[in-house]
Formats: sequence, structure tokens, C-alpha cells
Amino acid sequence: MLTPKILEAFFSGITLPKDAAVLDLGCQNAAALAWLKATYQLEGKLIGIDKRSKDFETPEIQQSLGVSLLERNAAEPLDFPDESFDLIFHCNVLECIPDTAAHLRELHRLLKPGGQIVCVHEDWESIVLNGGSKALIRKAVLGYANFLQAGWMDSCDGWIGRRLWGYCNGSGLFQGEISIYDHIETEYAESMRGWQYIQDMQYFLGPQGFLSEAEYAELLADMEDVYARGAYLYAAPYYVYRGRKIIL
Repeated sequence: MLTPKILEAFFSGITLPKDAAVLDLGCQNAAALAWLKATYQLEGKLIGIDKRSKDFETPEIQQSLGVSLLERNAAEPLDFPDESFDLIFHCNVLECIPDTAAHLRELHRLLKPGGQIVCVHEDWESIVLNGGSKALIRKAVLGYANFLQAGWMDSCDGWIGRRLWGYCNGSGLFQGEISIYDHIETEYAESMRGWQYIQDMQYFLGPQGFLSEAEYAELLADMEDVYARGAYLYAAPYYVYRGRKIIL
């Protein structure tokens, strides 16, 4: 759930020409591409890829957004020519890539000389929830952070955010900097990221999950109670790497 406020923070200091070609890996509902198109008044090709097919792939929706959306696995070589893009945006995808080094080489190949990368990842183990049951909240946060979601995740790492600098800088392929954007919410409602985070946990219960049904019911009650008392807080740190392609 990438809101305009979050996207403004991610792209702070980024400049783009109107004819910029942009690739969004793990584009989800194409919110970032739509925001970039409107904010920078882009007229170049805007392409989003996601591993799982979504309804936004219909021609009508693509035309309304002014972007191209494709079903692709970002962990595999991508069928785009060398030096195709001015900007590659990458949010909460890197942990799902088993061979990080090969993937970063692929991004380097796809960027034009001087091309930019904005690579972002939440540090899942650093997410904060206020509530009454510390032990249960710790179990839920750590369980979610390190739970391999079958069907679309090839790997997972609850420390991926704090590792982002090491991956990107250590590759020797980009020159950039790292920063942190803390997303904080005090409202527990359906439109909010924290609410959705808690709801997502219901799909990972039982013997193969990280919470029992009773524990999840307790967690829901805890969140409702702490919000009713005006003490609810959700905070998630996004590590943001902004870099440029190094010509090798």
C-alpha cells in the first residue's frame, strides 16, 4: 500500500526527464507507476512487472493508467534489451530473489548509462506495534518477518531492510546512498497499512503458520482494545537506496 506521502519520500531528490523509461519490479496495483507518471508528467514507456497475474493486466486498465503491465518473475532474466530504462523502482521484492548478486547484475544491464535505481525494502523484524501483550506481538512480528509464503516467495529474510545497503553498495554496480523512511500510523482502520498487516496474518495460521487461531483472535482483540484507548501505534521502517549505474 504505497500512498503519495510514502512515494514522495522514496523519490526525494530524484529528477527525471519527461521521456524517461521506467521499470517497476513487483508493481502490485501499479500505484507507483501512476504516481510517477502524474508527478513527473512522464511521456516515456512505463512498464510494471509482477510475478502473479492481477486484474490490472486488462487492456482497459492499462490504457487508463497509461502503463504496460506484465506477468514476469523478477528472479529470472528479464526479456528487455540492454540499457532500456532511465529508472528502475524496486519495492519489497529483493528478499524474494534467491540470487541477489545475479539480480543486481540484471538491473545494472537494464539501466541506461547514468540510469537510476530506487530500491526500497521494509525491515520486517523492526516493525513496531503497541499493545498489551508484548510476548504475543513479538511472536507475531517475528513470525510474519520470517515466514516463507508458499506460491510466490522463493526466499525470505526478516532483516532484508538493514541488509539493503550491503547488497547494493557491495555489488560495485551502483554509486548511491541509503536512508530510512519511518511510516507511522495511529489509526487502526481498513484503509491503513497496519490494519492490513494484521489482516494478512490470518492466512498463515495453524500448524504450518506462526500463530494459532486462538493467538490471532487474541491479537485482534488487543489491537482493537489499544486503539479504543487511544494508544494504538504502528511503525514500519523503509530502507531506501538511491543510486546510479556505474559504468564498468
